[in-house]
Amino acid sequence: MSESLTPKALQTRQHILDSALALFAEQGYQKTTLREIATRAEVSLGLTYRYFSRKEELVAALYEQLTLETELALTQLPALPLAQRFAQALRISLKTLQPHREALGALFGAGLDPSSELSVLGEASSPLRQRVWGTYLQVVKGASDSPKPRQATELATLFYSVHLSVIMFWLQDRSPDQKNTHQLLEFIQDTLGTLRFALMLPPVHRSLTRLVQIISPMFAPADS
Repeated sequence: MSESLTPKALQTRQHILDSALALFAEQGYQKTTLREIATRAEVSLGLTYRYFSRKEELVAALYEQLTLETELALTQLPALPLAQRFAQALRISLKTLQPHREALGALFGAGLDPSSELSVLGEASSPLRQRVWGTYLQVVKGASDSPKPRQATELATLFYSVHLSVIMFWLQDRSPDQKNTHQLLEFIQDTLGTLRFALMLPPVHRSLTRLVQIISPMFAPADS
């Protein structure tokens, strides 16, 4: 829908979305109504319905926006060694999400509910997961020490699962300036750097393949 809107209509739609996110952060997703969102945005309820007929569409728009911003940001990564490149990708992802941290925190419960339309691992969000998975595949392939294609695909699945885990940790991190999250990213980079060449050893590679087979139904495209 947004692709066919005029610049003014896109601006109005974004304003309504921003107003909704502010309310989600202030009073929670469940307690916020479309009428309240329209009031905050200073537009009519009818105009709000024109762009978003349900609250779920606002969340879908946020997911879409953040996916696009993450994709664009990660295309700028230099060809670093894999451990550094992946850690930098995680840092960029969190920086992209930072302006919406409180709103995302308000959506945390619904995002983890497998029966919710807003579930980050649900069917509705599958197209966006495939896009972010593809972005992490490029993160792996663009490394200065990129592995062979099969292992690159496996690592993309593993990295995407780590990406989601780090986001959930970050959303719950109440340490000053999210210090614990920064320490976690350093640990991930150091550990991957230490294990990088071990991944080429047959026993380690077999273990990686087994793990990826287990988590792929949730984190990887069906044809990966």
